[in-house]
Amino acid sequence: MQYEESSHGPGLGGFNGYPEIEDKSIEDHLELMEDIRGSLIFLNAIFDYNPDPWYLYDLNGRIIDCNHAFEELLGHRKQYLIGRNFLSLKMLPLIQRARSKLILDKNASGMASGPDEFEFIRKDGHIVNVEVKTSLIDIKGHKLIIATARDVEKHLIREESLKKQTESREELVEEVYRQIEKNLQIVTSLMNLQKAYMGDEEDAQLLQDTHNRVKSIRKAYEKLHHSPELTRINFAEYSKSIISGLLSTYAPEPGNVAINIDIDELFMGLDMAIPMGMIISELVSNSFRHAFDPDVYGEIKVDFKAFPAHYLLKVSDNGKGFPEDVEFGKTSSLGLLLVNSLVDQIDAKMNMKLQNGACFQIKAPRREEIRF
Repeated sequence: MQYEESSHGPGLGGFNGYPEIEDKSIEDHLELMEDIRGSLIFLNAIFDYNPDPWYLYDLNGRIIDCNHAFEELLGHRKQYLIGRNFLSLKMLPLIQRARSKLILDKNASGMASGPDEFEFIRKDGHIVNVEVKTSLIDIKGHKLIIATARDVEKHLIREESLKKQTESREELVEEVYRQIEKNLQIVTSLMNLQKAYMGDEEDAQLLQDTHNRVKSIRKAYEKLHHSPELTRINFAEYSKSIISGLLSTYAPEPGNVAINIDIDELFMGLDMAIPMGMIISELVSNSFRHAFDPDVYGEIKVDFKAFPAHYLLKVSDNGKGFPEDVEFGKTSSLGLLLVNSLVDQIDAKMNMKLQNGACFQIKAPRREEIRF
């Protein structure tokens, strides 16, 4: 199939075949903008259909003009309002007219005002709370004041409605998290029951490993349930609770293995916290189970630092390390395969030292967190 060049010639075609705007077109566009802004029809449309009420008056308080929203606010037609002094219209309670006169004097001296709170009396007698803000303008030598009146009640009703919608959504999200936590707790309990009926030690250990993984996820939702935020948890508290659970599993009594923890305090989104927590769980449990011979003193360290652009996790032990013939990337260990998968999930990079003790260092970029 043969393709033909655009009739505009090389370099003149825009995206999707549209021609690019030439300088002359821009000049024409700017000239059109000036014509529109100078058009009385355009200006009247902006003023008349502005959703916020406004009215224009002179230095004596006589109303010169107003928009539809101001008519609706007071319940009077524009024809009735034009030419009348707003102080004599009885649109303000008597006690507020004196304050309004002071603002008018302030305007006459060349000063803007507001926002000031007033009560406007509608034609039907209903009182509307408003905030009034004034600005000074000069039209052909005539000094005038334009005032905008914000209907406080209407905005409060709207804000209250938005607040209720937000609270309802937060309650729904919190309930979803609570149900997830409960369901994970049920799964954990079922695993505990199942483990009691297993005679094979290796199978029991595999079930225990799965149990630990589920517990690390459940702890995240447990922390979230008690967090002041809906989408983030205190990562230091979360990590320490995971490690505490592993200690109770693998070292229920004070023994020869010590664990040192240094984790920065920060709130982290679940999309990063859960994978990081599971990585800590896998590496620490691996050290507990394989790094040390019985009756040999050992130490496990967990360090986590938060930098502006990345997180840095380091899990190490001073145990016997891995066998020299182990290829970490090709290991058949489910736990270490899971670590590799989790590292990829959070777009992290991992370095490791596997002899004379094991050391895993994971550098993960800080991502923009999802918020509700």
